[in-house]
Amino acid sequence: MAVNKATAILLLGAIASGGGAAYFTDDYINSKVKDEENRLSNKYKPIKIVVAKKNLRIGDVLSYNNLAIREMPNSYVHASAIRADSADSVVGKRIMQSINAGESLLSNFLASRTGSGFSNLIEKGKRGLTFPVDIVSSMSGLLRPGDKIDLMVTLRQGKSVTIPLLKDITVLATGGIVDDEGRIAEDGTYQTITISVSPLNAAKITHARVIGNMTVVLRSGKKAEKGFVEKELSQQITIRNLLGKVRKKSKRYPKVDIIIGG
Repeated sequence: MAVNKATAILLLGAIASGGGAAYFTDDYINSKVKDEENRLSNKYKPIKIVVAKKNLRIGDVLSYNNLAIREMPNSYVHASAIRADSADSVVGKRIMQSINAGESLLSNFLASRTGSGFSNLIEKGKRGLTFPVDIVSSMSGLLRPGDKIDLMVTLRQGKSVTIPLLKDITVLATGGIVDDEGRIAEDGTYQTITISVSPLNAAKITHARVIGNMTVVLRSGKKAEKGFVEKELSQQITIRNLLGKVRKKSKRYPKVDIIIGG
């Protein structure tokens, strides 16, 4: 009988132990599952941010008509994105970078001050330079604010030569007129463009216009060009190499008179 009691006690102890282990294991699993659910819930929690309702270009003034509110998972929200509760604070400000419809508005896209002053578009340390261009050199009206261009200069003092002057320059405006709505006028037949350059490059362009003719070349809107394209931009073109490499002139040696006979 004593043996049976001992066996029963051991059996009950084993059952209790197993039940306790199962309980704590189940509690541990539930805790882990809950933690993971909380993590995923926070990661994909919808956040309301400000986005562009339509395509916006450099110099556009933000308003309730060209902005919208959109929900986006928290993990996909940019750290500099403007939240919905701050939408009122950006209305009336100009943007310094083009934004496509549906893209989020970032704080670094905004000019530092409100108002219609064109100087708000110019980055610190840069200068806005406006100069006249003809229809050909302005891409026949195809340039738009935010485009990247190269500048070529053709010099005719002495021999005629065309050389790349500056590359990867940002176009701030075309036409040079800001209307009452704060938008930069673009009529397709503009005769001036405004670009963002350093003070030194502004001086280079000014001098180049005095001594030669300027031509605007539109750059690709894709990632930066490398290799032979940039190498070509360092070359100058003259009438000698316009159609390709010029053959080197054969070296001439002095004539020697040969006398035959006495």
